[in-house]
Amino acid sequence: MDRRYRAGVIGRTGRGNYGHGLDTVYLEMDDVDIIAVADEDPDGLREAGRRLGVRNLYTDYREMLRNEWFDIVSIGPRWLDQHAAMTLAVAEAGACIFLEKPMARTLSEADAMIEACEKAGVMMGIAHQGRMHAAAWHARQLLADGAIGDILHVRMNGKEDHRGGGEDLMVLGTHLFDMLRFLLGRNPAWVQASVTMAGGRPATLEDAVEGPEELGLIVGDVIHAMYGFGHGVTATFETRRNQAPHPRRYGMWVYGSEGIMTVHEGSQQIRIHGSPVWHPDDDAAVRDVTAESLELEPSEQPSMSALQAAANAAIVRDVFEARRDGRRPVNSGYDGRWALEMIHGVFAAHLAESRIALPLENRDHPLLPNLI
Repeated sequence: MDRRYRAGVIGRTGRGNYGHGLDTVYLEMDDVDIIAVADEDPDGLREAGRRLGVRNLYTDYREMLRNEWFDIVSIGPRWLDQHAAMTLAVAEAGACIFLEKPMARTLSEADAMIEACEKAGVMMGIAHQGRMHAAAWHARQLLADGAIGDILHVRMNGKEDHRGGGEDLMVLGTHLFDMLRFLLGRNPAWVQASVTMAGGRPATLEDAVEGPEELGLIVGDVIHAMYGFGHGVTATFETRRNQAPHPRRYGMWVYGSEGIMTVHEGSQQIRIHGSPVWHPDDDAAVRDVTAESLELEPSEQPSMSALQAAANAAIVRDVFEARRDGRRPVNSGYDGRWALEMIHGVFAAHLAESRIALPLENRDHPLLPNLI
């Protein structure tokens, strides 16, 4: 008889909800049964039960974990204030975890979450869907094979909408930093950064505010950051508040000695431009890496929502296989923590007014006054 898995879902209606499909992912998996749902909001809980076809409904996730047994639990809320507490509780209950990004508010929380999973012998997968797309794996191999020559530099931009600056860094930078590490296959050794307020004044500790959706402390309307990856390879991240909207503003450009790889649409659309420089009248050939990876014509590619759903299922499947095989998941808590290292490294480097080493030595939030 084939193995069947038991899944639970934790959501918080009005306080981060159920993430980007972290609840519905199991509906697309034939060997997974959703056993129970927890949500402190009674109306949201009833709606989740209807949406997921589940009768075992709890207003307290701790009660759910006491009464039910799971192979995996989705921690769906986008708000971060309960990520650590929920993760520790699920790990103690012996279930693996599918966690919405960003991983945590502080590195000390992330450390505790990883330690709890290690102690319990469970695996954690982070909802950085980008690295699970077939296009990302194909692109990674192409870079390793020298498809754009030697990698020289990477440029990243946030969405730069009303969230531009510190919020953009935290909410969307986490995806970019995870994809960057995945494509390069290495971690940054250092970061230096400039964080300014509207009008160009350097940000100070007094400018730090509690971010929306319980993100923790954030600061800045304009951010420029540079990371060093060794062998002369650098990467930059830039975000400015309230820029003109454009679908290609948010993404990544990998510059090589022989070409440029572009990564957009949540890492679902990847192309290679056959020239090491870009010019408006450049007629260099463009290679559609996404179409190659799917073995489809561009017009027949699945929708973005379908690709994201497939990536969520791939994260869950890999968590199951990682626990069985005794290895780290492809999209592990260690990867989620590295994205947070790169985010908080920006604030720390700006306040230190110097290049600082990664990972960060101090695990508390860099915008806390007592750290200066």
